[in-house]
Amino acid sequence: MEKLEKVELVREKCGVSYEEARDALEACGYDVLDAIVRLEREGKARTQTTTFTTSSEQPTRVSPEMEQAQSEYAEQTRKTRFGEWWGRFCEQVKHVLRAGIDMTFVAERHGQRSISIPVLFLVIGLLAWGATLWLLIIGLFFGFRYRIEGASAFTIDVNDAMDKAADVATSIRDDFRDED
Repeated sequence: MEKLEKVELVREKCGVSYEEARDALEACGYDVLDAIVRLEREGKARTQTTTFTTSSEQPTRVSPEMEQAQSEYAEQTRKTRFGEWWGRFCEQVKHVLRAGIDMTFVAERHGQRSISIPVLFLVIGLLAWGATLWLLIIGLFFGFRYRIEGASAFTIDVNDAMDKAADVATSIRDDFRDED
């Protein structure tokens, strides 16, 4: 550190003039710490205090570097949040697809299995071809019963609902036959 830099440092730290800072440094062999201590002993150094305020009267100017760092941090945080969300979304989709493959849709008529396909294919069929739903409903009137096989408490409720629908369809069919 050059002499001028040392004088500037002592002047800033102690709040003294250049001349007083230079004299103190010369007296202490240009040792900055000793010069500051000497000025304090002589009572020439003014101790600096820092004050903080939350007042909005004096807006604090943020340096361009700090603004850039803050914007980069906000952008990175936003990307991270999106990345975490996207990761969770993909995991949920994989879980649903896996469940759709693990569970099987079964159609039976007179106790004999007519069709057995993964539930995922049934859902795709329902979404891709609207007549699939109508074929399932018509099948109920021709004695088909549907159920879902797989390890899930969900399948019990769905199977109960499908059994009730099959019973209603059978009842309607029988009533229609009786009237003829």
